Amino acid sequence: MSPLPVNYVAKPKLVTIIGDNGHIVPTVGFFVGGGIPVRVYTSKTELEHHLAPYPGVQVTLVPPGYAECPDDLPPPPFFLAVESEDEALHIRSWLPTTTAVFLLGSEHRRRALASGFLSLTTSSAALRHEVSRRLETLRRLDQLTALARSANKALILLFSDPDPDAIGAALGLAAIWRSVGCTVAIRFTGEVKRYQNRLLISYLKNSIENLAEGELAAADLVAVVDAQPGFWKDDPPRVDVVIDHHPLRADTSGRFVEVRPDCGATSTIVAEYLIEADLPIPKPLATALLYGLETDTDHLNRHTSAADIRVYEALHPRADHHFLDRLDKSRILMPVLDWIAWGISHRVVVRDMMLIHFGTVPTPDVMVQVADLVLLTCGIWWVACAGMHEGRLTVIFRGDGHHQDVGRRARLAFAKLGSAGGHRTMGRAEIDMGEHGTAESSVEVLVNNLFKRMGYGRRRKIINLLLAHIQGPGPIDHAEFEFGT
Repeated sequence: MSPLPVNYVAKPKLVTIIGDNGHIVPTVGFFVGGGIPVRVYTSKTELEHHLAPYPGVQVTLVPPGYAECPDDLPPPPFFLAVESEDEALHIRSWLPTTTAVFLLGSEHRRRALASGFLSLTTSSAALRHEVSRRLETLRRLDQLTALARSANKALILLFSDPDPDAIGAALGLAAIWRSVGCTVAIRFTGEVKRYQNRLLISYLKNSIENLAEGELAAADLVAVVDAQPGFWKDDPPRVDVVIDHHPLRADTSGRFVEVRPDCGATSTIVAEYLIEADLPIPKPLATALLYGLETDTDHLNRHTSAADIRVYEALHPRADHHFLDRLDKSRILMPVLDWIAWGISHRVVVRDMMLIHFGTVPTPDVMVQVADLVLLTCGIWWVACAGMHEGRLTVIFRGDGHHQDVGRRARLAFAKLGSAGGHRTMGRAEIDMGEHGTAESSVEVLVNNLFKRMGYGRRRKIINLLLAHIQGPGPIDHAEFEFGT
């Protein structure tokens, strides 16, 4: 027997409804509207009249009480539309053996399930919760669009070297604001260094550029996505809108602030606005939002919420999967291989934790890729990769989310020295080492703050080992392995 395609959905050939309560007519309408024939067994003669306008419905009158099984009862599924559960259990006693027996209109859903009945629709409480969630999303969207309607020139600002989540969220917010006629520019304040991110921006054919002098001052509506103003340590920007999934900072404020650490990605938050308002999501935008969601949640394997899953299901069929495959198959630049090899061979393992200090790195992204990779090691529950970049000690944390909360670890170790935080599975710390800071001096800062409870002798041993690593030969030039044809 050949396997069915993943998206295969078969219609039932016939459904059978037994009973006489008020749920029969709307249930018949529900099935007939989908072209599904219905057989009704009822003791109420007036139901024949009510159901006459519905095509494909056959009504059979039976004695009150539904004492015995009709001779011509079709195969399952069966839908019982009776007032009491005792009556439903009696009918079930003469039905053929099947799990496909639904109890229509039961207000005691848990008890009905415990009795072996299925429910056709979600409970009223669940439906009210879903409606409330959607209404709240639309209310926030109204606030966002109201800001854009009163603005002449909007600017969406991305922090430093923007990742796919920041890019996707920025494009989604730009689409929302442009839908009400607002002029929007997307700018970042650093340099796009990772190859995949440059490839994504090129694919999008959208003007995402470095912030030019005077652009921030000229904008009358400024938003920050996938970041908060305090991320800019030296000169935090003036912002009106903050949308982020990192933990809320005490200094974050604005005319519109939505910070949801429960979400795995900022792209999820922005995509919800688009989906619930039924705004257009063209393929490039869906691709950017989906890639942002996938990268920040490690394909829904890390810090994933119900909202992330809902958005993933909505975006997945709309995205360009050929391009996403291309991004996934080009994840590591050739020179980064040498940093990965060096990091693995210079690791320090402390119980269930792996620590690597790279000395001075060309970009913190090197440490991100190594941390993601070495976390796959058996027996390692969390990882810290450190290195100096532009006078700062940057520490990248990754964890399995079960044994350790690495965001909390980062805060406890380094929050008093610089910016530090994150989620259970991923964290980051940045400490300004000052004018005379070196890779060697950063080793003591790293170890003494990361292992505060460890005895001085053990800490000293780790410091000496890391110093020996960074003072020795660094990664080999990748060109030595390239011979051409």
